Amino acid sequence: MSVPTIFLSCSRAEGVWAKAFADALKEHGVSLWLNEWDLRPGDDLIDAIEQALRGSEALVFLLDPKSVNKPSLFFEIGAALALQKKIIPVVSEDVERSKIPAPLLRMRHFIQGNPEETAEEVARAVAA
Repeated sequence: MSVPTIFLSCSRAEGVWAKAFADALKEHGVSLWLNEWDLRPGDDLIDAIEQALRGSEALVFLLDPKSVNKPSLFFEIGAALALQKKIIPVVSEDVERSKIPAPLLRMRHFIQGNPEETAEEVARAVAA
């Protein structure tokens, strides 16, 4: 497995949209790490996630009403900040602004729209 460019952080609740988004990112030539695609049975979850976080150039956070309170989100945000990674939030329209973690509120974010169009915008942001 090659070193990923993007670590894609998302919840299972975003399944269909997240898969379409991830597929579109790949079509734009972006390499990415997604737990559903890259974790195999028997993998040590903590080690695999840590390695993927370290190997990524950017972290893309897909935020929906369920993911904004998950402990794993806060761990990944902390790791991204500590590792000085580029952070790109992609926020679902139904997320209350007050629920978005403070470090992500400071950053320009994208609104989840059409997965292909959002992926194109994110691919440009990562390349910049």
